[in-house]
Amino acid sequence: MDDPKTVQDQDAQRREQAFLSGFCQDMESPLNVILTGAEFLAEAARCSPGCYTPQQEHALQSIQDSAAVLGRMAENILDAYQCLSAGAAVRPQAVELVSHLERLAQLVAPCAARQGVALAFSAGAQSLAVMTDRILADRVVLNLLSNAVYHGGARGHVWMELEPGEDKHLLRVRDDGPGLLAALADRLNSEQPFSPPSTRGSGLGLYLCREFCKALGWHMYITGSPQGTSVELTIPSGWDAAGELHSSPVSAMLEADDMRRMVQREFAQQK
Repeated sequence: MDDPKTVQDQDAQRREQAFLSGFCQDMESPLNVILTGAEFLAEAARCSPGCYTPQQEHALQSIQDSAAVLGRMAENILDAYQCLSAGAAVRPQAVELVSHLERLAQLVAPCAARQGVALAFSAGAQSLAVMTDRILADRVVLNLLSNAVYHGGARGHVWMELEPGEDKHLLRVRDDGPGLLAALADRLNSEQPFSPPSTRGSGLGLYLCREFCKALGWHMYITGSPQGTSVELTIPSGWDAAGELHSSPVSAMLEADDMRRMVQREFAQQK
């Protein structure tokens, strides 16, 4: 027979998760309306250059950025709660890693360029097979890229480098900015529990990356110095029992509305 207190705690946890999930969904619906409307107005500007004044263009960009920030906050709140309470749900599938990362880099490079940051991707192989949850993996990569872009400094550089190995591959995202706080890097590398932030930008996104990596079977290690920040992900190679890779196309996923919104949220202005 279950302990009454355990049952009560589990019930309270389910109610809390349902509340947070409902809150995030209630928040996301009007935000999507705002983002869709702003995109409609932006499309009009692209079709008819000069139809808006510089002040109107600035206001439109501010609306898009602010809505994207709120959307990202809602996602992070729910993700953080799920990681703390039950861990991230993983749905592994075979992915061809090189082309997938290349498409991600191409997708986010214009966002980085608008910040005056050059983004480069390099791989030591033409094709690598891994078993991973593509959605969680994308969240990790996009979060690391957005951190590198926005905290690396203007007119800087961001590199995403993939080094193949026999059983494991190394994916490195690094920048030439001022570097991550040593205390934060140490806390994340030692896998200490996340604590409430004492300053802005104190690590919720990186904490979620770490938890997602643990769920994926990856390992994350951060190095910070005055010459920049480097985040290394150790990724196990992945083949099925028959030794064959069963890849699925990634183009539809990358071009879908939810993926574009994910990129926009990750690269929203962090004011």
